[in-house]
Amino acid sequence: MVENPLVSPELQAIEREHARGIRMIEARPFFRRLGFAFLIVTEALMGIFLVVVVVGYLISGSFDDVRMAGATFGSNLANFQAIASESDAKQLALGSAKVLQGTPTSFDFYTTVKNPNTDWYATFTYTFTAKGIDPIVQKGSVMPGDTTYLFALGIDAEERPSSVSVAVEDILWTRVDRHVAPDVQAWLAKHNDFTISTPEYTPDIHLGGTKIGRTSFIVTNSTPYSYWAAQFIVVLERAGAVVGISRATMTELEAGEVRDAEVRWYGNEPTSATVTVVPTINYFDSSSYMPPRGTREEDIRDSLRS
Repeated sequence: MVENPLVSPELQAIEREHARGIRMIEARPFFRRLGFAFLIVTEALMGIFLVVVVVGYLISGSFDDVRMAGATFGSNLANFQAIASESDAKQLALGSAKVLQGTPTSFDFYTTVKNPNTDWYATFTYTFTAKGIDPIVQKGSVMPGDTTYLFALGIDAEERPSSVSVAVEDILWTRVDRHVAPDVQAWLAKHNDFTISTPEYTPDIHLGGTKIGRTSFIVTNSTPYSYWAAQFIVVLERAGAVVGISRATMTELEAGEVRDAEVRWYGNEPTSATVTVVPTINYFDSSSYMPPRGTREEDIRDSLRS
């Protein structure tokens, strides 16, 4: 605005003020649009920053979670494997197969098997094989922590079998139910409480003009259980070596019953030997036990005999 010298300074100041007001009024929409644009840009930048931060956190956090989950899973897997390896049943320890003269025309095979597990028992089949004879398949079992004999008796052969071997197959492992047997060894001791008295080996018993050996002993069933067929392995040893093996089966052995037992040896037995008698019963098989006498059906033949 060019000042007019004919106009007084007061009017010129008023005109300048008026012109400045007009310019401000005219520029107000521009500044308003500029402010809106600034706000929009600011909010956009803040939104982008927020998205970047959140997404970055989520992504990095997810990776951290994945890494942590992977580490935890790996650790848990290692722990599970360690627990499983500790709880799985360990393999049976099977001895080598041996052959003994049973009678002049037959032979006895035997071996030992050990169950190293204290809370597992095993049932299985075992097979003896030898050159010139058919495979002999038997069923067996071994209690937790026990060592027992596996055997096949009276195998006919024209001459002493050679290349004798044994294999255990179809092993079924069963973990002891701790609700049934909280203390496995104490439970087994209660079911296995047989007293073997006066085991004696006599080598010169005459029977029908033939001299045989005989082992006699007394079994006391001190358990509170009755067994349908309690089997006892009878082993003859001389100088620490097994020279004879057989078994005695006592059918319907009642709880508390005392019974005489005898095993005869028809082979070339030693003049002297020590005797070992051990029970061999699957105590976890319910079919091994007779029901209490009061719950049994009486056989009419028993009453007729009385």
